[in-house]
Amino acid sequence: MMINNVATINFPVEMIDGEEQYPLHSAAVVESIADAITDEVKASVTIDYEQIPADYFLKVKQELGIRAVDHEKAAQHEQKLLDMLNHAGAFPNHKN
Repeated sequence: MMINNVATINFPVEMIDGEEQYPLHSAAVVESIADAITDEVKASVTIDYEQIPADYFLKVKQELGIRAVDHEKAAQHEQKLLDMLNHAGAFPNHKN
C-alpha cells in the first residue's frame, strides 16, 4: 500500500463486503512518518508497519487527541441515545 508516495508493508487491512478497509489511526501513524521523508527519496523508502514502535503510536494518538474509551460512560451515553430515540418514536414496535 502507498501512503503519501511511500510504500508500506505489513499494513493492517480487513476485507469487508469485498472491499479493503484500513484502520484510520494506522494510516495516520504511517502518514506522519511519510510526511517526514523528503520527496526526493520517498520512492526508495518502504515503511514496515510492524516495526513502528508502540511509543510512536501513543505520540500520534496524543497529537490527534485520541483518548482511551471510558466504557461505562459510553454505555451511559448509548442508553441515553436509545431512550431519546424511543421517546421520539424511532422504535414503533418497542413496548416501554
